[in-house]
Amino acid sequence: MRVLLCCVLGIAVLAGGCSKSGKVPSKAAVQEGIERYLRKQSNVLLDNMTVEVKNVQFDGDRANADVSFRSKQSPDLVMGRRYALHRVNGEWQVESSTSPDGMGGPHGGAAMPQPAAPAAAPVTPEPSH
Repeated sequence: MRVLLCCVLGIAVLAGGCSKSGKVPSKAAVQEGIERYLRKQSNVLLDNMTVEVKNVQFDGDRANADVSFRSKQSPDLVMGRRYALHRVNGEWQVESSTSPDGMGGPHGGAAMPQPAAPAAAPVTPEPSH
């Protein structure tokens, strides 16, 4: 009787642990989906930045991810973006993105912020005569 009970419990645990897509949601899979999306954008130079998924909230086949983009040429230049994704056939796909700080993003709108130019010396008026 104990053997039968253990077998039934074991099967229940195995069946309950499987997700319907066969994959457990992961931050790495979301990052892969975002990078796949960015590679398709003609105005994004993905090789010039480091993409890091900071935080992901999963809700079934939907997810929201906070992502930071760091310039490889100027590492002090960083911007953030929030992505809404959905899973289709086991792959995460970007539905939309927003900028949490109101700035433009790496695939539309304003470019990454640039360092401020040094202030010019004040101009002193010259006498005309």
